[in-house]
Amino acid sequence: MSSDPRRGLFAALAVMAFCLAWLVAAAFHEAPLREALGMNRHAVTFFVIVALVFAAAAAFVFARFAAVRAELLAGRRVLGRWCVDPRTWDTVARETLATDDREKRYALAIVLLLLVVVFAGFGVADPEAALGMMIVALVVAVAVVVAFLVDRRVRRSQARFRDGTVIVGERGLMSNGVLHVWALPANRLRGAELRPRPPALIVAYAWFGRSGWQEASVDLPVPSEASQIALRCRDALLALASAGRAG
Repeated sequence: MSSDPRRGLFAALAVMAFCLAWLVAAAFHEAPLREALGMNRHAVTFFVIVALVFAAAAAFVFARFAAVRAELLAGRRVLGRWCVDPRTWDTVARETLATDDREKRYALAIVLLLLVVVFAGFGVADPEAALGMMIVALVVAVAVVVAFLVDRRVRRSQARFRDGTVIVGERGLMSNGVLHVWALPANRLRGAELRPRPPALIVAYAWFGRSGWQEASVDLPVPSEASQIALRCRDALLALASAGRAG
């Protein structure tokens, strides 16, 4: 993430405070709420409980992000730090964006093809529902394409040169102002490797989602004067990944 995680933490805490205030009011001022809302107050309470659970989870994540960001900036639990000049940064960023674009365009084409095949099959099986299926397929396709375009815009924004500072730590890293954290219960550090051309330290981590483990990688440009630092970072990250330590 490129924004300060403390903002997300404050927002999550504000939602939690509102939810707790409602639960207190529901417990000690039940009569006025019954007069104002009737049975709808139970639906509101259920929604508030769900929101409280999600806000608490979000607060934990943002708090961990904020803690890792603070320790990286303070130099605690840091494995290496270097600065990248604009030319080196742009060279690696172009290579990374080009590779990501190829992979994501391929995935987009597969998804759109599956939409055509699946909804066309529904239309053939039930001609009366063909128009409705076509509309649903079009809506889903538009949503997928919009998500693809938004993701590409975000990746290009994050790849734009800012300060060029790279900080690699035990629990996360900062690259050009963008924070990556693997020190979460559902995350894990996968490893690191050095790519010779263009020179970059590639750090891989993963998080557990609804479809299983999903992996992400970060390409950190390495100027010639930082090659030894990057090598030490790679060895340390590999050791941490093999030991399963990221907390």
